[in-house]
Amino acid sequence: MKWILTPDEFAMIWTRETDLARRPYPLDTSPAGAENTDAATRFGTPPWGAPPARFLRRTDPELAAALALCARTDTTTVTLYGEHTAGPRARRILAFAAVAQQRAGILVSLPDTVTVSLCPADQLGRELVEVIGSAPPGQLEPLREPQQAVLYPDAAGTGAEANRFRRKLREPVDGRGFITVTVEPANPLSPPTRHRTWLDFSGDGRYLLTTAADLTLTPVTDEELAAQLVRLARV
Repeated sequence: MKWILTPDEFAMIWTRETDLARRPYPLDTSPAGAENTDAATRFGTPPWGAPPARFLRRTDPELAAALALCARTDTTTVTLYGEHTAGPRARRILAFAAVAQQRAGILVSLPDTVTVSLCPADQLGRELVEVIGSAPPGQLEPLREPQQAVLYPDAAGTGAEANRFRRKLREPVDGRGFITVTVEPANPLSPPTRHRTWLDFSGDGRYLLTTAADLTLTPVTDEELAAQLVRLARV
């Protein structure tokens, strides 16, 4: 299920359904619309003397459920923060997803709209790749080098492969962004928060960058990226 709201409509509904003023990161990095009469009219005007917030709550139970899921603090979350810079349709990519009990709530912020969706958890990867946008996989074989060798070219032991990796990272891109996955933060057995970076190199394709003791740059198809997101979220 999907709902398309203006930013001011979303700000009004989010606050009234969740009792939270602040929107989830990274949606909170974009301007929030102010509550206005058009938004209030669309979602119902309270009768004379009725408390406005109470009257407007849960006019759509499924929308209320999606927002409540995204407002929880104990769920697995996935955030996307990036940009697509190529062509006339340059845009920021701002999305937040929360997963619990085999359901996923997804919030996507665009300049003129905020989309709220609710889907089965196993569809989360496909939905988020749709937000990022499709791209062909990169044409190189996977690259893997020690982080120190790539980031510090003057360090001892830096070789030709590390230089190749470094040159690749400096190439122009059509889009890039950061993925952050936090699995069940209240569970002491959960893994630490994990981070990935997607890079759409101009004239080449999409890669996923993993940062650890080693840096790994792996070409990915849309399907592989979707599957990776599902694995990271342990759905």
